[in-house]
Amino acid sequence: SSVNRNISLYTTEDLIAWLTELKCKYDLQINRIPLKSLQDWAIKEDRIEHKDQKYFSVIATNITISNREVSSWTQPLVEPAQEGLIAFIVKEIYGVLHFLVQAKLECGNFDILELAPTVQTLTGDYKNPDYEVPFLKSILNAPKSNIWFDTKQSEEGGRFYREQNRNIIVEVGDEFSNKIPENYRWMTLNQLNDFIKFNNYLNIQARSILSAISFI
Repeated sequence: SSVNRNISLYTTEDLIAWLTELKCKYDLQINRIPLKSLQDWAIKEDRIEHKDQKYFSVIATNITISNREVSSWTQPLVEPAQEGLIAFIVKEIYGVLHFLVQAKLECGNFDILELAPTVQTLTGDYKNPDYEVPFLKSILNAPKSNIWFDTKQSEEGGRFYREQNRNIIVEVGDEFSNKIPENYRWMTLNQLNDFIKFNNYLNIQARSILSAISFI
């Protein structure tokens, strides 16, 4: 899957055309508004948080350290409300392992869509019965023998406060259909490694979990 360039369900040209078509179909608009205009968010002395304790909070921090050019400073940090779940489903197609990738629309994307893992969600989302996460059951109900990788990772601390995600790679068999929603595609590891060379194709969650493959 990593070195074979000749066998894949979709060609690289197919994948670029698919992603380009989706970018033409969807749009991402960002509007700047005053903090005091936010609905359902509370501005407190040391934090900005959602009234239902959901999503994340922006907290005020006072940091002191002895071995940097600046010994102390204050800054905001993003504190997640829940642990995250990030997972790739992999399947052998034409004798070569393929990763199920989604084109994900997220706030902050420079070019509307980026390639993300099969599942990328917060635990608070998938425990909500009114919110359905595609392919989540295939991850949560996977037998242990099909789980290649399962670990928690602490995310970069310069912007986030105690953020951690559970990273999983799960293999599925022929019972898992190759037919998938329009914003998903099967890609080989070789194709993913090609896309990772360029900016704004693979999101940080996909790059983080792919970096662990060499340790499996």
